[in-house]
Amino acid sequence: MELKDLMHLLEDMKVGVFATVDKDGNPHARHAHLTAATEDGIFFMTSPDTHFYQQLMSDQRVALTAMTEEGYLIQVIRIKGLARPVENDYLKQVFADNPYYAHIYKDNDSHDMQVFQIYDGQGFYHSLTQNHKYVFPIGGGKDCTAKTI
Repeated sequence: MELKDLMHLLEDMKVGVFATVDKDGNPHARHAHLTAATEDGIFFMTSPDTHFYQQLMSDQRVALTAMTEEGYLIQVIRIKGLARPVENDYLKQVFADNPYYAHIYKDNDSHDMQVFQIYDGQGFYHSLTQNHKYVFPIGGGKDCTAKTI
């Protein structure tokens, strides 16, 4: 499976469970929209008013899992890596074709959400019903490949 196919699948999953740690090292998990996934990383948003935002700003480590089920086919993707805030102007390029952007950003001056990018890490794909397994790099660009395990 190609990296671009894995990123497209992840983006189509639409919602993932993101895990972070607080200042005391306690784990926290929450659902969030997967706004975009490309060879450059995985992009998502949160409000600066959330615990999620505060945890990401104090510790870049993040884990993400998402799944999809179509008939007999159950596919899971897990990611562990580092997330950083991305300039909101960059958001317009990344999310140009995503209708979620217009829903969140109702006007050009809105600063209610901050975009984050998982820019470095490792992914794991598993088809639970077909037992296909791949590992792949996150944020390495188009030359990165997924490896069967």
